[in-house]
Parts: sequence; C-alpha cells; structure tokens
Amino acid sequence: MFKTLFTALTSVLLLHGAQGFAQSAGDDVWALLASQSQASGSFVQELSDEDGELLERTRGRYAVLRPGFFRWEIQSPDEQLIVVSGTDLWHYDRDLAAATRRDTSQTNEFTPLELLAGDSGELREKFSTEPLGPAKARLMPTFPQAGFASVDITWVGEEVVAMVVVDRSGQTIDLALTPDAAPALLSPADFEFTPPPGVDVYEPSDY
Repeated sequence: MFKTLFTALTSVLLLHGAQGFAQSAGDDVWALLASQSQASGSFVQELSDEDGELLERTRGRYAVLRPGFFRWEIQSPDEQLIVVSGTDLWHYDRDLAAATRRDTSQTNEFTPLELLAGDSGELREKFSTEPLGPAKARLMPTFPQAGFASVDITWVGEEVVAMVVVDRSGQTIDLALTPDAAPALLSPADFEFTPPPGVDVYEPSDY
C-alpha cells in the first residue's frame, strides 16, 4: 500500500493547470510544472496489475503548495494520510493508529518532495518527454532513483484531468483528477501534522 501511495505522490506535482500553452505537448508539461504554485481537489485512483486486472480503487483529496508542501488523503475504502512539509514526510494510517516519519534529506531515493519543490529547469534534465497528442504527453525518468517507468498526462484547457503511472514492476496507476472549482488559498499551516495521542510513531531508525 505505501509503495503505491508513494508512487502516486511522485507524480502528483503534475496535478493542476498552467497558463499560456503555446508549444508542443512536451513543452506544455514543463510550462505546467514551472507555473504550479498551489492546487487542491479530489481524486480517484485505480491500481491494476501487469495483466490489467483491477487490484484496488481509492478515493480522496489532495493539496499542493510549492515549494515543499503536499497533502494526499485517502478517504475510502480505508483512511490514510501522507503529508510532506519541508524535509519531513509523514505517513499516517488511521485504521492502524500508526504514523511513520521520514527525513527526505537523508535518502538517496528520488522522492515526491524533489518533484514538488524542485526547479523545473533541473527536473527537465532528468526526464525525456514524448508528445502523445495535442493535450497529452509522456514523461520518462532517465535516472535510476525514480520509482516509476513513465507518467502519461492528459489535460483539458488549463487543467490536468487524467494521469497514468506505470511503475517498475509493470503495475499501472490510473488517476482521475477533479480540481476544486473555487480553491481556497493554502498556507504552510495547512500541511502541519502532529500524530494524535495514542498513535504509534516510527522512524527509519526503528527498523
């Protein structure tokens, strides 16, 4: 479950609209990345195996504030929360009453934070881009730390409406995204997380 969520997070930076698309679909994606400041909305995520069989469907909400803040909340069928604030990444499972904290600055893995807070010019050097149509493009990482093989992004007007993530094992994550029609302004305070009383808290050093 956590690997699936983590992979989805890696792509969530690409969630919302951008202005002034005028070049190729590949350039449009990078314009979207460069202009992303904040986004919020709801999602439906479907995980399928390499044969196309549906393994899991989840629903919830997301919020993004650049640089360095991200919230991914699964509301059904279970309740889980991932919050990135600076270099802290929290994964909270409400059903298990357990929270895991990771320091993203202490790992060599490519994390969602690096997409979320990274410079679009530097990120562009780490991906190859293949246009798939007038409003669709594929991003493929060119570095080994990425946890996915490709991300297909589809948008309508200035909003991304669908994403397809293929991970290294061949599993596919389909994301249907519905940005808020009238999003509220976000602040760093919206991404603060304190484990509730009675929740077991784990750090990487605990394993």
